[in-house]
Amino acid sequence: MKKYLILIVAGLLTMTSCMNDFDTEIVDNDLYSAPNIGEPTTTIANLRSQYANAISNSSYEQITSDDVVEGVVVANDISGNIYQFIYIQGLNADGTLDTSKGGIGVGVKGIGCLYTLFPVGQIIRINLKGLYVGGYGKSPRIGMPYINTNGSMRLGPMTLDMMKTHIAKVGSPRPELVTARECSASDITNNINTLAPMLVVLKNAEIADAGWPYAHWEVGGDIYSEYHDISINGTVVKQLLYTSTSAQFAGDTIQAGKKTIYGLLNQYSGSPQLSLRSIEDILELK
Repeated sequence: MKKYLILIVAGLLTMTSCMNDFDTEIVDNDLYSAPNIGEPTTTIANLRSQYANAISNSSYEQITSDDVVEGVVVANDISGNIYQFIYIQGLNADGTLDTSKGGIGVGVKGIGCLYTLFPVGQIIRINLKGLYVGGYGKSPRIGMPYINTNGSMRLGPMTLDMMKTHIAKVGSPRPELVTARECSASDITNNINTLAPMLVVLKNAEIADAGWPYAHWEVGGDIYSEYHDISINGTVVKQLLYTSTSAQFAGDTIQAGKKTIYGLLNQYSGSPQLSLRSIEDILELK
């Protein structure tokens, strides 16, 4: 009898040990990215120059060479205002963020929380072979072609499987690397092709339509993405602030008064668009 009791207790202990191991298992985000794809062989600036025609024509070209590009994440989908994309900018020779030239969008579909894998400040390297570089509304991006609802081919995000083999993370996130370029109204209206996409800061800025939500509720309860004018040091840039209906703060009320506003400056066919990464991008003016 004692022998059977010992066997039963031993079996229970083994089961408990297995259950505890399972319950405390740590899920490694790196399962979703490549372990190592080599050193950078090109830069974001070179890509933008090499594929300038495809970008400006909102077309795309496939990359067949074994090139690797490096950048640091400056914006992601953490609040839902950016969808299926992260945005990266290049690094200077001294390791600081390059704020003299625009970055590039990197699209990935099949996962709704890219920010958990690629937080702001995460350096990544992308194996470009087999991917496509081009533009969407003249905004530079890396991804894969798709057919839109009108039957036209456009450059959209890559698949999740492509991400797992083509994007590698370099070390731990370094949010201290990420700095925003201060922009004036003139910078935005005159230099959008050079700057977009880029993390920027607007000082002494005021959003029009105070008292309204960032994305307006319309008749019948439908909600629509919305644009708002922003005054920067007294100069108005029309329809600059863009808010998606999917943003967590879409229904928040726009507050009156001058603010310091951070955001991803992008464009659509020459029209500048500023997208907040989260509502925390709006700060009280100091």
